[in-house]
Amino acid sequence: MNIEEYTYQELKHMMDYMKRMYDTVRIVDPVECREISVDTSGELHYERECHAAWNAASRCSNCSSYRAVMSGQRQTKEEIFGGHRFIVQSVPIRLVLPDKNNFSCVMELISIDDKEGEVITSPPSVSCGEDGRQMSQGMTEADYLATHDLLTRLYNLDGICREVRRLLVDDPDVERVLITGDIRHFRTLNERYGQKRGNEVLIAIADMLRKSCGADTVYGRTHADHFVLCMPESRFNEGIFMDAIEEIGKLIDTENYHLYFHLGVYRIEDPDIPVTLMIERADLALQTLHERRENVLTFYTNKLLKQAENETEFLNTFKERLADGQFHIYLQPVFDADMNVSGAEALTRWIKPDGTVISSDKYIRILEKSEFIADLDTMNWELVMKQLSTWQNKAKDNLVISVNVSPKDLFYMDALKKVKELVAKYNIDADKLILEFSEVDLLNDTEGKLAIIDRFKKEGFRVAIDNFGEGNLSLHMLKELHTDYVKFDKSFIAGISDERTKIVLEASIKLVQKLGMKVVAEGVETEEQFNYLKSIGCNRFQGYYFSHAIPIDEFEEKY
Repeated sequence: MNIEEYTYQELKHMMDYMKRMYDTVRIVDPVECREISVDTSGELHYERECHAAWNAASRCSNCSSYRAVMSGQRQTKEEIFGGHRFIVQSVPIRLVLPDKNNFSCVMELISIDDKEGEVITSPPSVSCGEDGRQMSQGMTEADYLATHDLLTRLYNLDGICREVRRLLVDDPDVERVLITGDIRHFRTLNERYGQKRGNEVLIAIADMLRKSCGADTVYGRTHADHFVLCMPESRFNEGIFMDAIEEIGKLIDTENYHLYFHLGVYRIEDPDIPVTLMIERADLALQTLHERRENVLTFYTNKLLKQAENETEFLNTFKERLADGQFHIYLQPVFDADMNVSGAEALTRWIKPDGTVISSDKYIRILEKSEFIADLDTMNWELVMKQLSTWQNKAKDNLVISVNVSPKDLFYMDALKKVKELVAKYNIDADKLILEFSEVDLLNDTEGKLAIIDRFKKEGFRVAIDNFGEGNLSLHMLKELHTDYVKFDKSFIAGISDERTKIVLEASIKLVQKLGMKVVAEGVETEEQFNYLKSIGCNRFQGYYFSHAIPIDEFEEKY
């Protein structure tokens, strides 16, 4: 079924209407197990625990509202309480908050269904656990399993949301922070050292949290390597946290892999927003750190929220803009040592209707969060092949053009099949096209990516490793590469004033060439860099010293 969406004004009218037909109508957040009220300005307010209506001390074992919000489907259950039979219909809805965020919750429609003459015996609703805490009937082991991560024995997302809400309701005057953390390239850790070693790292982090976190603190693991912690701001000390993640980093520190842990921090300024939204805001800060090769911590700001809103708006309108022809290819020329143009790299540019040109680094990262990156790359490939076809049997017939292949392209489509179809459509030679794979992308599923590269090579395409030096590709993996080009990252080139960098760069270039691959230097910006790179045997050059990426007609006119 389609989930109905309401503004807070519409929700009030709907609830008033439903109250004519049901004995009780209420809004609940089943993840946090709380009743919700919405005031006249649309702000949420978390009230008592929703299961308290049945005098239960924890989530009901047959919670229809939780099933409803998880499945997106209306659910029904029967609840016996106080000598009455209650029929509960749980209807999943989306509430549009004043800040335009959508909040998934449930409208519970409750009616009393007592049949005349029927004697209804209520089961004992509350029992006492060994630790003295009250638990609903059947809610011992089942409740633990529902709220805990079995690997680390910490709270899972459900448990975190419920316990954080309990802290916020029971102690509303305490200012708190919510922190999310994860490991940079955790998948690489599992691939290189095995899932067992990866699990050992997660368990070690959990143990560290148990030892380090005092009372009045909630912490847990929501999924994979993602941890969440909520604590009083008065006890939050950046220095202590950085020392702790330095210790985490020592769990694995080898030549081929170093464990980096990143933290995003959200100061809970509005305790009446859903805990899941608090986690999302801390994650917004966390996402800005994902490519940082260091242990680092950063805070959520309203600027990040605005950025997220802009990204959502861009994704919502992308397909329309793409169909409208607003995305074009520009060419950045690639030169040989004699300053002759040997080819170009195709880079997309978004040209708005008002003529504003937006470079790809402003939106590629956004598109890579969705399947739309495959749509853009497919368009890019086709425009490149169309251009190559126009150069056939002409002066520029000797030029090659390189295009980027995103790892998401390999996930959302058969990239090799699509490229082959376009080559056939425009009747061009496969070796006129260079397909670029970023070194950083190779760090995830390395063996699988190398196999894909070999498949492209067997079909006659040229292949390049882009941004070499940005990641940490090991020497072992380097010897497994069978590509035509290795493009040294601009960060490598920018550091050639340092003698140690020169030693590493020169040795790396010689090694790559001995392995049968040509070297392309990216980001060449000065004559000094160009002359030095020539002197150590670099084959190809690209960068602002020669030219920015320019429109195709300008490229054809100049070169």
